[in-house]
Amino acid sequence: MISTMISFFHHAAVALDLSEASDLIVECVSSFQNLGTKKITLVTVLPVPFENEGTELDTSKEQKQLGEYQKALEKAGFEVDIHIRSGLHYYPPTEILTAANEVNADFVVISNRGQSKVLELLSGGTSTELLQRSKLPVYLINLDVQKDSEKAGGRFLTLPQPCSEAVRHVLYATDFSDSAYRTYKVLRDMEGAGIVDKISMIHVQGHHAIAIKDPVSRDRLTEQNREQLDRIRNKLSDRTREDTDLIITFGTPGKEIVDTAKERNATMIMMGSQGEGYVQELFLGSVSSKVTRLSDVPVLLIPAEQEKEES
Repeated sequence: MISTMISFFHHAAVALDLSEASDLIVECVSSFQNLGTKKITLVTVLPVPFENEGTELDTSKEQKQLGEYQKALEKAGFEVDIHIRSGLHYYPPTEILTAANEVNADFVVISNRGQSKVLELLSGGTSTELLQRSKLPVYLINLDVQKDSEKAGGRFLTLPQPCSEAVRHVLYATDFSDSAYRTYKVLRDMEGAGIVDKISMIHVQGHHAIAIKDPVSRDRLTEQNREQLDRIRNKLSDRTREDTDLIITFGTPGKEIVDTAKERNATMIMMGSQGEGYVQELFLGSVSSKVTRLSDVPVLLIPAEQEKEES
């Protein structure tokens, strides 16, 4: 049970492309009560490839399928709305974020598997654009592709783990930046509300640390980083503090994060979407690909604090 209601996951904008993956996404978000989610807006983007004057796009098929999802989620106790965006050359990443803003969602939910353009968001530059542009937290549901010669296309999609278990063991990755600390504050609120059962914290010492030849200097750096992790851990409640693991590794950040999640049986990876070290690199190429594609568990990304525009 959630002991204290938290507001930052109250309303989810869930992106669906109505492929086979959508059934699994809806199954997953049906367990989001454990995040404090009360309202869900189902978002579908239908790009129109060419202009056809005098003809209105028929969305009855999409409306029917979304209506079935709506009924299932309402039965699970959520308030559910449907939001279809359609227009000439609509670009899914932009339209998903626009829809999320229009409906005042608190966070965006999307998958990184699927055949259509929406669910290919997390392959290559499109994922970079969505995640960089999003001013909202993004919850990435990782779907696994299994081979089966008897299935259409010779494969099928599955959820690697029940989504209800996602908050059982959170691996928090930090580079000690302001963005990472903002992520930690969200994690601490989740932990304080009784949402998270166990936490592990990881800091990856990248190539600059590996380049240190002097063992004494390297050990000193490792100790300093461990002390920073320890100070962060000490701000947790008595419920999880003593059992929180501190992990310092050397290497390529994306790989280290994913490998550690597997080794420690973490059920979610949580990190900032911008930072001063490897987290900033996360959205510039291969590191992003490794975390979002190779992780078997959901990834929750918290954006940096937005600077206020001068009037």
